[in-house]
Amino acid sequence: MAARRITRFTALAAFVCGSAARRAVLPVRGAIAMTQRRNMFIAAPMAAVLLSNVAAPAYAEKGKASDGKWARRFEPFEDSEFDDFQTSSSGLQYKVVEEGWGVKPTAGQKIKAHYAGYLTNGAKFDASYDRGSPLAFNVGAGRVIKGWDEALLDMKVGEKRILKIPSNLGYGSKGAGGIIPPGATLIFFVELVAIAA
Repeated sequence: MAARRITRFTALAAFVCGSAARRAVLPVRGAIAMTQRRNMFIAAPMAAVLLSNVAAPAYAEKGKASDGKWARRFEPFEDSEFDDFQTSSSGLQYKVVEEGWGVKPTAGQKIKAHYAGYLTNGAKFDASYDRGSPLAFNVGAGRVIKGWDEALLDMKVGEKRILKIPSNLGYGSKGAGGIIPPGATLIFFVELVAIAA
């Protein structure tokens, strides 16, 4: 399968097992990831972000990351569900579902985060929970969509939030990989799993 260029705000992952294939869009900018029969090949410059394991956590986790049950969704989102969300100056809306502990990450620091991403119609487009492995990347360094950088820089290890990300903080007017429509508002269930030393 040949890799193809997509917008600078996205990375398209194609996961292939035998003859059945599915595609997942990660909240990562600048590369295309392809997995075929359990082998992963990552295009530069994002190879280090998608493949690297976070170094030993700087702050010990109180427990293992959740199993993702809290992030399961099977129906469309209603506007009333966001009435109690806080709104940042950028327009990012969020709700703290479970408080974390310790300190917050600093810009450029490597973290691990679990997530499940949905369109407002309830359709799930990607989830690290489904793969059983959190996403590792340097937060606040422009490696992910703006809404993610903003939210995760304000979270503590173990914290869980639901994010409502407007298009301008997500994938913009171009969408992503034929999966996320142009101008789409995105709903993410995000859990900060670890901060690297």
